[in-house]
Amino acid sequence: MQQNGFVDLRMHHQQQGDEGFWPSFTDIMTVILMIFLLAMLTLLIRNMDLVNQLRQALQAEQQASQALASTSTQNSTLNQKIARLENEVAMMRMQLMDVGDAKVTAEAKLKIAQQELNQFRLAQQQWQLAENALRQQLSVAEQQQVSLKLQNDALQQSFNEKSQDYMQLMQQTGMQKEQLDRLQQEYADLDVKYKKLIRPARSTLGKFVVMVRYQKIDGKLLVEMKEPQENAFREVDAIEMHKQLAALQEKHNKDLYVKIVFPDESGLSYNEAWNLTESLLKMYDYYYQE
Repeated sequence: MQQNGFVDLRMHHQQQGDEGFWPSFTDIMTVILMIFLLAMLTLLIRNMDLVNQLRQALQAEQQASQALASTSTQNSTLNQKIARLENEVAMMRMQLMDVGDAKVTAEAKLKIAQQELNQFRLAQQQWQLAENALRQQLSVAEQQQVSLKLQNDALQQSFNEKSQDYMQLMQQTGMQKEQLDRLQQEYADLDVKYKKLIRPARSTLGKFVVMVRYQKIDGKLLVEMKEPQENAFREVDAIEMHKQLAALQEKHNKDLYVKIVFPDESGLSYNEAWNLTESLLKMYDYYYQE
């Protein structure tokens, strides 16, 4: 941003606006996740209620089946008794025709048997009505079971769909998180580059300048050093050079300026010279330590 025609180069001025964006984005994603979790919790509770109702309907169906089986057994017993009584009545009628003296007694027995037969027939009708009622209850229970199963299947399907939506949302959230991390990394890289652009240029002003000269003679690398108080370069091996540079860095800290020198006929390739320069400056030069 320009103020009075000049560019604002303050390093942390732009960060103040960016810091409000990331927390807002994270809050939005947290709210979306909470909404989906609440929806899934509601579906789970409703599914548990339907399962309890289905269990009760199955128990009622089992009890009705047991009662129906008991009724069928009792009805069979009554049918057997009715058949036996009918046989007795028939036998009594035959005895009444054969034995005249026993007519009164036979008629009395016949009347009693007829009354018992009527009572058993009435009981049979009552048991038949009870059986029909139990069959109706069993049919209602089966219909309730089918209805509850359909509702349970529908809820299970809805739960599966919500689960898929949740998984898709989690994948989208992961992708957006990766994108957010990538943008933050890009911003950090740009911030580092910006700081490098606005930092002062590398200078020997006020620095302790030590010179290192590289050249290759007969295929062997020759290393020479020269400090400010020395008039000429002196030959050192690589170990001694690093030891002396480390001591100078500890002594002068951010004031150590390492100057690399390559003679015109150094015998080194461009890549060799570049690698030697880059590694040495990164290790000891003040400019590359910040």
